[in-house]
Amino acid sequence: MAIFGNIETEATVQVNDKTRINCTKTFLSKDEAAITLVRIKPSGLDSFITVSGVTPLYKDFFLDWEYSTTGSKVITLEITTDGAPVEYLAAIDVVSVADDKLLSSDKDLTAVEPDILKWVPQGRNSFINVHRKAQQLILDWLDSIRIWRDDGTKLTKADLSLTDDLKQLSIYTTLELIYMGISNKVDDVFLAKSREYRGKSVDLKNRGRIQADYDGSGTLGTTEDRDMRSFNMVRR
Repeated sequence: MAIFGNIETEATVQVNDKTRINCTKTFLSKDEAAITLVRIKPSGLDSFITVSGVTPLYKDFFLDWEYSTTGSKVITLEITTDGAPVEYLAAIDVVSVADDKLLSSDKDLTAVEPDILKWVPQGRNSFINVHRKAQQLILDWLDSIRIWRDDGTKLTKADLSLTDDLKQLSIYTTLELIYMGISNKVDDVFLAKSREYRGKSVDLKNRGRIQADYDGSGTLGTTEDRDMRSFNMVRR
């Protein structure tokens, strides 16, 4: 007899951004009694919320939530069959807008693609998570072409200065990721859109300028930039 509680959640979420705590992949061994109650507690400071109905259905074992404070939150999933409740834990990191330091926003996306927000997936109310993925891809790209701090270490999001070039690059990368995610066949309009924004990203990478705190002083100097048009690209 066994209960297998599964909690799927984002690793990081921004304050007041909707996120889904998904426990629908919970399952039982064949000799376990049927589930009678499922509850989820979003953090140690919150109360348990029942997510199972009179007849528990696995598809209902989720909780959409927003966190109002920053920090690491411990999520608790409680499952009851015919005995004492069994608990499972997971963690999610909640960050402020300032600490997230994203390079673009949903408003930037709608200025380019007015209807884009209709594709926000269930369990979310923004594309903030995709902007965050774009930020990481940009940092990885800078590392791959050896644009580093003066001491040779990798740039972090805290080092970057929000310039028009970086904002545009984040917008194009985010839109590329969104359209790729909703594409469901090789020749549909969404895949074409994804490829279009990938091309725009490549063009911008070749002609843009990257301003960052290269010397690690905590402030951006007047000469701390890299012009991608004159940068010597080195294959790794």
